[in-house]
Amino acid sequence: MSKKMLFIYNPMAGKEQIKNKLSEIIQIFCKEGFEVTIFATRGREDATKIIEKKGERYDYIVCSGGDGTMNEVATGIMKLEKRPICGYIPAGTVNDFASSLKIPRVMKNAASLIADGDVFNCDMGKFNDRYFTYVAGFGAFTEVSYQTPQEWKNALGKAAYFIEALKHIADIKPHHMKIEYDGGVIEDEFILGLISNSVSVAGYKYYEKKNIKMDDGLFEALLIKSLKNPIELQQVLNALLSKQLDAENMCYLSSSFIHIISDDDIQWTIDGEDGGCCKDAYMQNMKEALSIICDRRALAKVSSKRAIE
Repeated sequence: MSKKMLFIYNPMAGKEQIKNKLSEIIQIFCKEGFEVTIFATRGREDATKIIEKKGERYDYIVCSGGDGTMNEVATGIMKLEKRPICGYIPAGTVNDFASSLKIPRVMKNAASLIADGDVFNCDMGKFNDRYFTYVAGFGAFTEVSYQTPQEWKNALGKAAYFIEALKHIADIKPHHMKIEYDGGVIEDEFILGLISNSVSVAGYKYYEKKNIKMDDGLFEALLIKSLKNPIELQQVLNALLSKQLDAENMCYLSSSFIHIISDDDIQWTIDGEDGGCCKDAYMQNMKEALSIICDRRALAKVSSKRAIE
């Protein structure tokens, strides 16, 4: 029997390369025995809405786009009682989630992986009433992703994020917060927080030396306290560049939940997109909630079960 697939793509993602690759990708799917229905997104949450409406009719839901498109697809799947297997053909600028799962950047190779790869039951994050695949963040640099113009992303790639970031360094504002997690409570002033389930954030593998697993039911949280002078800023930058996350003004922790209560409204970003403002953010790790196809070579790095074997 043929396997039914809903293929969702964002025609504007990355450098709009999907426009020249769509026919080749569909041919690969058909050759592998998939019965394909195609849906092109036209606006925000289109992918989530079509999955909520029709997702349970399909065995596979595959998407092509950036991390924002992947977030919308994963969100739609999470809302279904019967969840199809997910596939991802990255077409965005950075594609942190795909990088962590060793999904190829060459689109035809990523399409071939849909039929040949392994199904990995990946953790998902829940941020209040929203979902995220790999990161929720606040503060310095986290606003850059959705403020960076799309044409800059297309033309400059990762460099566009840092060009935009440099414009905002002087605007960094510390926030007084109480942070609850599995190990206790922290209360201090912070300028940045990244709560992730990924070995890569913003294209850089800051957590590479931490042996991150993406199915262990735990978030990795990186928090940077208020920096009082250029020396402290340089110490933090050196720690990030060396991937030794032990500078005096940094906190690194693992937890199944993170609850952040702040004195003022905090602007959040979720999977690189605008996450809105709130004073109370509760993030829960939803263990092994998303079944997604990955390169089997990734399992030794990201799967706690493969590590045990």
